Formats: sequence, C-alpha cells, structure tokens
Amino acid sequence: MLQDPYRRMFLAGSAVSGLASNVPKRLGTRLEALIDRLEVPFGGRLLLAGVPDLSILPSLRLRLGLTGQLVILDPSSESLARVPRRDADWAVLLKASPVEMPNIDSSLDVVLCWSTFLGLDHHYIAVVAEMFRVLAPGGRALIAEAGPGAPLGPPRPCPIGLSKVFIAAGFSRMASEDTEDGFLFKAEKVAGFELPVGLTGWA
Repeated sequence: MLQDPYRRMFLAGSAVSGLASNVPKRLGTRLEALIDRLEVPFGGRLLLAGVPDLSILPSLRLRLGLTGQLVILDPSSESLARVPRRDADWAVLLKASPVEMPNIDSSLDVVLCWSTFLGLDHHYIAVVAEMFRVLAPGGRALIAEAGPGAPLGPPRPCPIGLSKVFIAAGFSRMASEDTEDGFLFKAEKVAGFELPVGLTGWA
C-alpha cells in the first residue's frame, strides 16, 4: 500500500489560492466532457499510467481536491520531466513500468490510461493484471482516448478485445462508449464474487 509519507498535498494557503490561476480557462468542451465522464472521485487516489496530454492535469487536480492523490507512473525519466513543476509538486512521480507497478497493492480508487493504452503493444495482459492488483475493491480501471476516432483521429482500442482481457484479469461491470468527445472504457474491480456483464452498461 502506498504509505502516507509519499502523499503530496497542498501545504500552504498560497498553493490553494493559486489553484484556479493554474488551470486553463478552456480545455475545450469535448475534452472537458470526456474528463467529466471519468467520474474521478473527490479525495480519491488515482494512478495515471503513462504521461499523457499534460493539459488534463489541472482538471484532474480540481476533481481530486486537496485531499486527493495523483500518482503519475512512467518508465521514462524524460517523460516525467515534461510534467510542469506546478503539477509535479502536488503529485507523486514514479519511474516504473506499468507492466510491473510499485508495491501499492489494493490501495487505489482509479487507474487511468489516457491516450497511452495503445502504446503498450503486446503488454496488455500484464498491464491489466497489474491494474487489478493495485486497485482497491470497488476501484475502476479507465481507458480513455480523447477526440474523434479514425479516420479523423487516432485509432481506438477494440471494446470486445478489451472486455476479454479485463474479464480474464478478474474485472467486471464493464462499459464502453465512443462519442465525439472521445473513447472511454470502464471496468470495475468488484468486491466479492460477481459474474461479468456485457458492454451495454453498468450492472
């Protein structure tokens, strides 16, 4: 479990007062709509697997609140160095592979791959198994790709293929949606025994 000494919070009123000024005035209605659909829990613990489009970090900070925690995990020092100082100061940056995450068993509320899942190549099965391990019971794994899909934008993960990989890892309560805002796949680590459901929505 990720212990409290690694927890980063705002420590002074100046950090709180500077919160709004560090957030872009508009991320774009489509991007904001997709971030809203993530349903990030206020005060929760979220692991961001891979350094994505950095414009989402201020928005995640607002949704997690002062008592929430963001862990950004990436195997590349260069990628972690791209995180702006104002965001790095309140997050925990870990140089590690999503295939072998640090010892944070069953302590996270959300694991999010934001436009990074397709870059995992053939490591999907190992990464999804790690997601299941580090999530607390009731925690959710999210795969998100912003913007329109091909041919206007990047390709999307296959919902059917994702469902098979996540079911094999132990997840259930899966849902998938592909809109103008972007692609979003959700899977929950249900506490106790429950049969997986289809892709039509939450059970």
